[in-house]
Amino acid sequence: MSITPNEILDKEFPVKFRGYDKKEVGAFLEDVANYLAAVIRERNDLKNKLLAYKKQIVLLKQQETEFRRALTAAHQAIEDMKSGAEKEAQIIKERARLDADRIIQDAHKEAIELEDRIRRLRMLQRETVYKMRSSFESFLRILDDEMALPPEDVDETLKVTAQEVRAIQEDNISNDLEEDSAESIKEDSPVDDNADH
Repeated sequence: MSITPNEILDKEFPVKFRGYDKKEVGAFLEDVANYLAAVIRERNDLKNKLLAYKKQIVLLKQQETEFRRALTAAHQAIEDMKSGAEKEAQIIKERARLDADRIIQDAHKEAIELEDRIRRLRMLQRETVYKMRSSFESFLRILDDEMALPPEDVDETLKVTAQEVRAIQEDNISNDLEEDSAESIKEDSPVDDNADH
């Protein structure tokens, strides 16, 4: 049953013999109406506060959801950055290892080439010494036999010996030029750095 303060104030009771005092009943009804009006106002205030609290709760829940979303995104970003840093570190480490392997291989190859060149130079030196010794021995024989040979044979022998010495010198110069040419070709040829990667 719903009743308003005005209905209480406007309520009329039939008058009977020896009934209640009209003033007291009216004063009481007025008090009841005022009390009911205060209760209704308080109830309306509480309803308004409840609505405000509900709106605030909805807003707080939205903020909580956004905060959780932002926290999740931040956590994911941190994980992505950590994963990216680990991958980058692994790539740098792998590149460094490949570069170190390539440098070691190049140094090893160069050492082998140098050893081979030294071996060839020593062989050439021995051959040159042997040829020169043979030529000097031929000169010595010529000098020893100079008295026994006729002058035209001595001249011919000297010419042949001079030709042999020139041939040895030209051979040595030719070998040196070939060595230098081969080395300059190796140094000038482009190296594909990407072949090892």
